Amino acid sequence: MIIDTHAHLTDAKFDADRQEVLKRAFDAGVNKIIEISCEPELWDKSGEFSKKDNIYVSYGIHPHEAEKASEKDFEKLDELLRDEKTVAIGEIGLDYHYDFSPRKIQREIFLKQLDMAVKHNKTLIIHCRSAYEELITILKNYKSYPKGVIHCFSGTPEQAKIYVEMGFMLGIDGPVTYRKSDKLRQVAAETDISKLLIETDCPYLAPQKFRGQRNEPAYIVETLSKIAEIKNISYEEAAKITYQNALNLFEIGE
Repeated sequence: MIIDTHAHLTDAKFDADRQEVLKRAFDAGVNKIIEISCEPELWDKSGEFSKKDNIYVSYGIHPHEAEKASEKDFEKLDELLRDEKTVAIGEIGLDYHYDFSPRKIQREIFLKQLDMAVKHNKTLIIHCRSAYEELITILKNYKSYPKGVIHCFSGTPEQAKIYVEMGFMLGIDGPVTYRKSDKLRQVAAETDISKLLIETDCPYLAPQKFRGQRNEPAYIVETLSKIAEIKNISYEEAAKITYQNALNLFEIGE
């Protein structure tokens, strides 16, 4: 059994064949999916999608969307976080690579959502790009943050150790299979597998075998196979451990 802990299946890229994508996922052994809804205009669509069996949802305001966030958005987010299928808040965080929103506003919106995570006791799904050191500082200065995962980790092995010591898990995605991703493979090798989650981030970041194509949950088997190879364990054992990691982090029943 496998959980894709980070998918964007309400993306328009899946509008033509969403049911077929789900069937391929379940045929590949993916029996649970966490849908990440981080654009307010997609929250309703994600809510409907999460009514399906074995589909869970996380709501949040992505740093790219930070400048557009309104008080009305936060009022609605407060309500959505109460839903029984909502297992996390996210993806939220900082993106200093694209800077689609001013950094000051990104930080303000991130902190506001940290407060909401504490209020609702929701797992954090954190997006971080080109801002790992600042994120460490913010979290260390925050009064008390919930458990969570650093989504699609792309920092250094040294930063990975810091986040794990802080209690976070690391999300490993398709790039771990890329030929030049030696640093990420080192992170996976040096991090205890009990601290790793596997993700697709579909429709983005397809693994090497499908690189350049639309990613989908069925392709997570490529990432899982690479983790098993790196850890020198069987595919079945890697699947079992990462599955349990996800159940524990997101408090999802068997």
